[in-house]
Amino acid sequence: MSWSRKDIEGVPHRGSFIPAGDDRLERYSEDTMLRGRPDAVLVARDEDDVRDALAHCNALGIPVTFCGSQTSMTGASVANGGLVISTEMLEGVIDIGDEGGSPVATVRPGTVTADFQRAVAEAGFFFPVAPTSRDECRIGSNIATNATGEDSYKYGPLRAYLRRAEIFLPSGERKTLERATGEERSWERNRAGYFADWKNPIDLLCGSEGTLGFISRATFDLLPAAKEFFAALIPMPTNDSALRFVVEISSGALELRPRTLELVDGSALKVMRTADGFPDLPGEAASLLYVKQEFEGEAERDLAMSMWYDAALSRAGSLLADRILIAQTRQEQEDFRLWRHHIPETENENGRKYWDAGGGKVGSDWWVPIPRLLEMMSFFYSAARASGLPHIAYAHIGAGHPHTNFLARDAKEKAVALDTLRACCRKAVELGGGVAGEHGIGKIHTDLVPIQHSSDIVARMKAWKSEYDPKWILGRGNIFPSP
Repeated sequence: MSWSRKDIEGVPHRGSFIPAGDDRLERYSEDTMLRGRPDAVLVARDEDDVRDALAHCNALGIPVTFCGSQTSMTGASVANGGLVISTEMLEGVIDIGDEGGSPVATVRPGTVTADFQRAVAEAGFFFPVAPTSRDECRIGSNIATNATGEDSYKYGPLRAYLRRAEIFLPSGERKTLERATGEERSWERNRAGYFADWKNPIDLLCGSEGTLGFISRATFDLLPAAKEFFAALIPMPTNDSALRFVVEISSGALELRPRTLELVDGSALKVMRTADGFPDLPGEAASLLYVKQEFEGEAERDLAMSMWYDAALSRAGSLLADRILIAQTRQEQEDFRLWRHHIPETENENGRKYWDAGGGKVGSDWWVPIPRLLEMMSFFYSAARASGLPHIAYAHIGAGHPHTNFLARDAKEKAVALDTLRACCRKAVELGGGVAGEHGIGKIHTDLVPIQHSSDIVARMKAWKSEYDPKWILGRGNIFPSP
């Protein structure tokens, strides 16, 4: 169905409408990985604004892309034509209460994740899912990617906490998706596209990258107030020694039960060393493990610190074990988080420098079961060295889920990086894992879907898409190439 500029300028709205040619459109034209060109942006004032705009666009076949803070890593929030609907004004926690004897919170989709966590904490509860970009990203976008975060080693991905979602279909029809009392939930990370093993449509929505409906509000199950914890940066002599330490911990071979278990490999550590305030570490430190350890009371804290020291001593030696960095105060812990966040921030900035030359950062977040982690990481490093490109691995290694990046300076190098990424994804699937654990597929990784899924499953996914969005106007180009 064809539509005109006059059609898109006729979108009903009460919020701010930004038409083609307006300089403000620039702000909504790119995320961390991709640049697009929307025809207009609606900064929705309320959910009725979204409903009416959707109904108008659906009737005329105008593509609609949802965005939050443009922190997506896959181009999912970038539009190549059509209308962008921004959720930035749809903020706020609606209610924190009780359902069936369990604490829950209902929140609007544009609420910044860190603000949601703070509101929940002030009410005496804990919401554990928080990507590293929690100060910028928004809760609706977290649902759209089934986000994880640095605490996902213990607490898992977002899907396990989503109890109810109210959505608008493209027609403007309101639909409520919710779980039954006692319903079993999946703790698995994403693989690619829609959750193929869903038992409840709410699981289909979670991780759907804005392609099935607009999430107008969501209700989450909460946990009791978070326990106290200390964070530690543990220097290791090699990447391999760090990885073997991770496997020992994750397999239960050691009496260490961290809340967070992340890798900072040698190349990522070089980036982290450039962060403001990062302390000197001996040159023998070739990589780091970033951990958080919960405790109750000083005695348990001291015992846990001693156990981590002893474990590091036997695997890294006294020179490095004696230089473990510990964060106990909230400020110290925030410093650690920002040093860790400095890695993707820097990688994104470096990649952007090469966009005009056809290059940039090529990132991936495949995952494998822990028993196959050493094999997978050996494959990655071998393939990465063969590519000849700068590369790093960091983040959620305790769940077999590192983030890996290549830096390509031009189109030729980017082609090499993409070939290497695809080879790694094929290996991850061969080992029983997934090609995209939390970032999604978006527009730049649609080629990974057939690596993960058979043609029959892809056909089922397209049927689900057609059921919710018959005209395929939502998130056009996300998960599936644009028609």
